[in-house]
Amino acid sequence: MLKLTLPILLLTLLLSPLWASATPADSAGLTKRDASSVLAAVTTITTQLTTLNKTVSAYPGGIEGSLSALQIQAETIQLEVDLKAAIVAAKRSANFSDTESLSVAQAFVALEPTIASTLANLVAKKPEFDDGLLGVASLSFLVEWDLEQLSFLSSQLGKAVQEKLSATYATLAPLVLDQIAAAFASAIQAYQ
Repeated sequence: MLKLTLPILLLTLLLSPLWASATPADSAGLTKRDASSVLAAVTTITTQLTTLNKTVSAYPGGIEGSLSALQIQAETIQLEVDLKAAIVAAKRSANFSDTESLSVAQAFVALEPTIASTLANLVAKKPEFDDGLLGVASLSFLVEWDLEQLSFLSSQLGKAVQEKLSATYATLAPLVLDQIAAAFASAIQAYQ
């Protein structure tokens, strides 16, 4: 009996830290978020989008723009990360009250012109991206791919937020979301 008990005891002692770590000691990771976390995420997206827009505006293309092209790609990747974080925050949030829904809706209405401006700048810079790889090859395929990813993530964020809005604001959300989707579709088409 001792031979069987000792291995079980050792196994229990060895695995008990794993069981303890598998159970959330605090439920911080599972805590419901609220509208403030979504608003903070939208602020982060707006800041990153503004940074990207400034970098795109200054992009000269060609050999001299090679480092700027890398910076644009890094900023785009960060924007994708920010969008994914916002989607998670929205999905984890409880449904928003009317007051919270108004604040979130206003944040998206304020974000839309920044999106439109950035996309318009990307379209205007297409000739520069066409010879952006050391001045001899096109980067337009990469811009198109990034635009498709950003469009998808923006759509996912819009859906996640719309599901949390109060009924009045949820019915109005497509007005802004459709404008954003149309702006992305137009920019993607310019790069095809």
